[in-house]
Amino acid sequence: MFAPTLRQRARPWLWYALLLTVASICVFGQVAADPGGQVAAGNDDSSLFIWWLGHAADIVATQLGFGTDGTPSGTANGLLYTEAMNTLNGGVNGAWNTSLAGLALILAPVTWVVGPIVSYNLLIISIPVLVSLATAALFTRFLTRIPAFVAAGGVGFSSYVIAQTSGHPNLAFAVAPPLVALIIIRLLFRTPSSVLFNREFWTLSLGLGAVLGFQFYVSTEVLAGTFIAALCLLVGIAVFGRKAWTLTSWVRLALGGVLGSAVALLIALPLLLTMRGPNAPDGAIRPHGVWNTDLLDPIIPAGPTLLGSGSSPIPRVMDIDAAELGAYVGVPALIAAAIIVICLVRSPRYATILRIASATGLLVFVLSLGSPVLLNGSAVVDTGPFALVEAIPVLNNILPMRLVLHSTIALFAILGCGLQWALDHIRRRFAQALMGLLVVAAVCAIPGVQNSREVYVPDFYTDSIAEVVPSGAVVKTVPRPLAWAEPHADEAMVWQSVSSFHYRETGGYFIGSSPDAAVTYVAPEDAIDELLHETVYSGAPFPDPDSSEVNAAVDELRGSGVDYVVLAPDAPLLPGGPGEYEDFLNASLGTPSFADDGVLVYPLNR
Repeated sequence: MFAPTLRQRARPWLWYALLLTVASICVFGQVAADPGGQVAAGNDDSSLFIWWLGHAADIVATQLGFGTDGTPSGTANGLLYTEAMNTLNGGVNGAWNTSLAGLALILAPVTWVVGPIVSYNLLIISIPVLVSLATAALFTRFLTRIPAFVAAGGVGFSSYVIAQTSGHPNLAFAVAPPLVALIIIRLLFRTPSSVLFNREFWTLSLGLGAVLGFQFYVSTEVLAGTFIAALCLLVGIAVFGRKAWTLTSWVRLALGGVLGSAVALLIALPLLLTMRGPNAPDGAIRPHGVWNTDLLDPIIPAGPTLLGSGSSPIPRVMDIDAAELGAYVGVPALIAAAIIVICLVRSPRYATILRIASATGLLVFVLSLGSPVLLNGSAVVDTGPFALVEAIPVLNNILPMRLVLHSTIALFAILGCGLQWALDHIRRRFAQALMGLLVVAAVCAIPGVQNSREVYVPDFYTDSIAEVVPSGAVVKTVPRPLAWAEPHADEAMVWQSVSSFHYRETGGYFIGSSPDAAVTYVAPEDAIDELLHETVYSGAPFPDPDSSEVNAAVDELRGSGVDYVVLAPDAPLLPGGPGEYEDFLNASLGTPSFADDGVLVYPLNR
């Protein structure tokens, strides 16, 4: 018998990737039809990521020394730390923000050619494909190809992944967790106990370092969650995989883990050093006890699924972005998993993997419940096990809801085992019944077509800004970015990104700090913002533009270094009634020097 060639081994994976791509295009069909003008996001975190994708592309273009006019492009002055945003208050520490630096660098050529909005949507469409492929690499270690591919597709198109693609590609890009689990299993179980170091050991250890190091530049929260899930996996292996490991294999894993961690830290060193720099948050980024998985979340569909109503009826401590509601798997899937574990747990072929997957999934799910533990919005246990995680620095920034990613992977590993058994014994009635239950489970969990919305971008930022605003000028954009979890709240960041960072922006949506707050989410208000605070947040009337307070605020804005105020009068969420903001600026700043392509430009240096 001849060993299969590389082409023969790759062929089924290529067909699988093609099938996944078609499925993802169907799920995100509205975005695929207009990738430069739509996003599938119920919040406006998409604007944040479009900004960072454009920022990384601009950094690379600057380093390579090219731009549209042959000069270095833009004003973004660092990949991880930049003053292109929040320019009056020291810029933004990207190491503490979801800058997607690793993915943004890979996508930089795409961003140069088709722009950051298309680049963002390409990333969104590719995420379920990449997650499925990474999970399939794990599942094929203990399942044959078809069951592994089907189960891995369940993870890639799960409620967690599809929900998080609604504005959170950093969290949806869950490639690292299954790859880390795969490396742990191979380090523990693949090599004879007498062998500590061989080519496979070095490949796996260095591969672990590369995966973890790259994950630092995608999402440190997913990295921290993967660490917790890996600990749960190791507990499961230690208790239920005793016949498969030896002391030597644990030593091998420990040495591989140390080597991989060292490589990862070396890769992440620039990010870790930047985290110690200015404008870093000085406390827990989110309050505890809010983003907790409810005990009913796994059985009540939310937005992404065909059965979902678009929102979850479960009461919450406070309003939560629908992108976070990804714990749903469905009653049929849970029943099928229970039947599979009960019926196959003594099978020599499936016993070890079912026990390890069950233990890992249950441990991680219990942690995802957070503290307190909630049932239909009411606390049933005041202090949950996750309180231990909340007491640990850095890990206390993990939102427990996001740990359901790992329990989802464990669940589909169990379902994959059941599918494998059913296919192997398809003539048995029980196997046929189990197959039917798995089909029902798939129908209940399958995602529907995800709704998209328009991204509003005035033509000025792509057509005429270079003729009106000098490169590197400081601009106050109206409406300014705000940390609101609703569409269009931060689209001014998209405008700066599509302009190839032609100017520096006074506003911004980011995680940082200020002299007055340990944690901030938006650029501090300038003098004009302070006067208009009640107008923006409460709908109060505009102040008198001829008042001494407004004149003093304009003088302060000019004195702080702002060169232009740019108003987009047709922008969504612009405060006031039709024309009110324009009338206020005309009276307080004078006639605009440019009024076309969807904006009004007011110079402050006249």
